[in-house]
Amino acid sequence: MATIRRSGSGWQVLIRRKNYVGPRSRNFLSRDLAESWADAVEERTKKVLNDTPVTLGEAINDYINGPLLLHRSAENEKYPLRVTAESWLGDIPLSDLQIKHFAVWRDERLLKVKPNTVMRELRILRVLIDWARDERGAEIKDNPARQLRVRGTGDARAPFLTNEDEKRLLFELSQMSNQNHLRLTKLALTTGFRRSELLSLTWRNIDLKKKLLYIYRKNCAAIDNSSGMRLVPFPEKAQKILEELQGRDGKVIELSKGAARNGFDKARKKAGLETLRFHDLRHIAISRMWRSGMSALEISACSGHRDIKMLMRYSHFQLSI
Repeated sequence: MATIRRSGSGWQVLIRRKNYVGPRSRNFLSRDLAESWADAVEERTKKVLNDTPVTLGEAINDYINGPLLLHRSAENEKYPLRVTAESWLGDIPLSDLQIKHFAVWRDERLLKVKPNTVMRELRILRVLIDWARDERGAEIKDNPARQLRVRGTGDARAPFLTNEDEKRLLFELSQMSNQNHLRLTKLALTTGFRRSELLSLTWRNIDLKKKLLYIYRKNCAAIDNSSGMRLVPFPEKAQKILEELQGRDGKVIELSKGAARNGFDKARKKAGLETLRFHDLRHIAISRMWRSGMSALEISACSGHRDIKMLMRYSHFQLSI
């Protein structure tokens, strides 16, 4: 049914089954990913031909091995999806899903995690079900996950950092033996990059003379136009931080993901900033870009946003339409 062959620097899967409905080919960086997708298509096609109802859990597995590979936040989305797939909700056929199922799921999750976490997981499920309906032909008239609300969530939490807050945070970071913690936070506040992007940044990605960074979206395993290189201009403050380290090889910030998380958490608590998250620095940096007079195009070049509505949400400005 599926043919896997070399294609440029990756592998291409060709689907040849006559009754198959869906993409006929897809490119991947590794043969393992190509084989996983081909196996998932084979299993899904068998179920369709046998007229076996596809469950939410099966749709989740297809989604994880397909469209999710193209998401920059794939690793963050994969875990809650797998949790749902392995729960009782994953055993329900897509065509039988109702809002009452998601209401019970929501209430169960609220006993284990915070409302905002449940809301994030619900958003992921909404996208998944839309995909199953629109791309896979699942018999779902109205997405039941889109009819559900989660109390205790909203946009009231706007992470801003006063000058005094920032000074205290940077001071605590400066007291650490590993100064990479301080550099990581400073770069986040000046560039608006995600922690994962900064931790994966190497000197090969930096052109100090042209003031440009080359950011690779590592979470995108499949080869397509959105998963390649992003050329980003960096501000003068970021250049000063980088020039302090000029001449080194390998990674710009020599920290593991766990060490970076623990170091920041320790510093923010000492600074009295209990509710501050590292990801908030991205919000703060983008807000400062807006206030400095940068255009939406310039900011999106730095942040990587392709959706202006999402960019405006990060900016903490209200759109009057």
